[in-house]
Amino acid sequence: MCPRTTACRLPAVLSLWLILLCAKPLPGQQIVLPRPKGSSLQLTTDQERMLARAREILKQAARSEAEREVRLQILKAALTGTAIRPSDDYPEMRNPRHWTLSDDAFVVAAESTPVEAIADLWIVHENDGVPVPRIRCSKYSALILIQGYIQYFRATDNTAGLEALNRLIGRRIIPQGLPDGGDDLLWKRRFERGRLLPGDQAWFDNPYFERGRELIREEKYQRAIREGKSPEAAAASADSAAESLTAGEEGSNVFYLGDDNFIRGASSLVRLCRDSFDRGESENAPAHEQVLTHHILTLAHFRQHMADDNYTAQACMRAIPGSVRLEEFEIGRVRSPIGPEILLRLYAGSEASKSLESLIDAMASRNEPPRLATVGDAAFPLFGDDYDWSEQRRVGAAMGAVMRADDDDAWWRLREKIRDDRYVLTATRGGVAKNFTVGALCRDMLDARLCFAFTSHLPLVPGRLPAAFRPEREFWRRESQWARERAPLYAMQAALCERAIELWEPIRGTLPGGDGQSHIYTADEKARFVAALKKEIAKLNETKKAASEEVVMHWLPAPSGWEGFDAQRAKEAREEYERKTAGAH
Repeated sequence: MCPRTTACRLPAVLSLWLILLCAKPLPGQQIVLPRPKGSSLQLTTDQERMLARAREILKQAARSEAEREVRLQILKAALTGTAIRPSDDYPEMRNPRHWTLSDDAFVVAAESTPVEAIADLWIVHENDGVPVPRIRCSKYSALILIQGYIQYFRATDNTAGLEALNRLIGRRIIPQGLPDGGDDLLWKRRFERGRLLPGDQAWFDNPYFERGRELIREEKYQRAIREGKSPEAAAASADSAAESLTAGEEGSNVFYLGDDNFIRGASSLVRLCRDSFDRGESENAPAHEQVLTHHILTLAHFRQHMADDNYTAQACMRAIPGSVRLEEFEIGRVRSPIGPEILLRLYAGSEASKSLESLIDAMASRNEPPRLATVGDAAFPLFGDDYDWSEQRRVGAAMGAVMRADDDDAWWRLREKIRDDRYVLTATRGGVAKNFTVGALCRDMLDARLCFAFTSHLPLVPGRLPAAFRPEREFWRRESQWARERAPLYAMQAALCERAIELWEPIRGTLPGGDGQSHIYTADEKARFVAALKKEIAKLNETKKAASEEVVMHWLPAPSGWEGFDAQRAKEAREEYERKTAGAH
């Protein structure tokens, strides 16, 4: 959510005033924390009690000891954070010693490590010129989760864990740049509103966002018209104002503390109540002061907070009194921390080549492949009762990590694995099921990476290209030489682009694909493809960096164009097989 200053919202001022008058904590209170110079914020007595209660709750849950400790460290990070939510006037900011702004996003600076950079966000900097970090809630919630792992590894003297985090994060944007956004590696993402455990990060949806933003836009438009602006200028002004006022109001990120209590993902910086107006010019009047605060709220108070603190919800209430119902602010998704085992298995280790070798090995499933039974033209996988579906999560994480190893050495190492017949997963396409092996998936990654420079520019039309258009045959023609030289991927991609231009000339269109559709290329489509390839070749030769894309793995891992299985889909496949075989008899 967008930050709110006390000048914007009267309820925030009254809330702080009530808190300062009360010695006993109230639901929804803001806890004012001390700010020791150059150190981390310390937990208060009340916060220590909250963590102790969270530990009691976690002991009752079927979770590993490591996961429980990670969750507690995440809560500690949420309770002691120093970041505040930025406003439009005060954009995002981080310590320039550790962070670099690149393409409107922060990445870890070259002279720092990810662990150092993230941990620095929990250090209080006073009078040393380092700005207070200002980070949007969605980004900061991911940083809190990662800081929990950092604190856990430091508390357990696990240097391999810290090195694994450094290797995982590198210079990537957090969390978008992480493999699968961090899913099934640091946390498990779920969309059901099931039982929460302490340490879970929940996102509450604001169902009034779209309607409220349109109401605000209309209010601003009518005001601009009354002020004498033209309809065009009024519309532009209204769009800008609505966008600025409602930025970040789509929902809100919080962490679950237990016992129906939530804490906001980032702090507020608010004016401290001074009670000084009637003191005039007295030198004894207290100074103006802004303090970092952390909201801790029950579910009911948090929903009320969303109604009070969102311009969009307020606009809906103005338009139709009583139209905003608190129970409609519901949890839309949850990120549940997982133990560090997968992270350590996939990213611990000092040698990159050894790490890639272990990642490829990790793609192999411990499950036995299902038997593929044929009925007519269809093939059905018959999974055994002991098939471990949780194993697919580990396999998927390994696949994602391998797909992101995009250097030249990684490509040639994948080339060495194309005959590996170890089972990975089962998928279906067009009624035909197939058991995929490590070698099959390595072949697919090799082909996708080698051909990406020209396939990424093909016109987006239905159908399959004629068999004559096979630029990748250039690789097989020159493989012996390229293998001896360990040719860089960018050079091989450039050669395939050159060959693609030659083969493109006689191509008139596509042939009917699996869906029966085809397409005849226009002259413009033909010309644009050639121009794009020439530009791509120049870029490859200039940068000496292979063309690549960020691959996003799905929850059910399966090769492109195929659909994977889970326990429910496996059950449905067996039931369909039994129906068809029963009908055949």
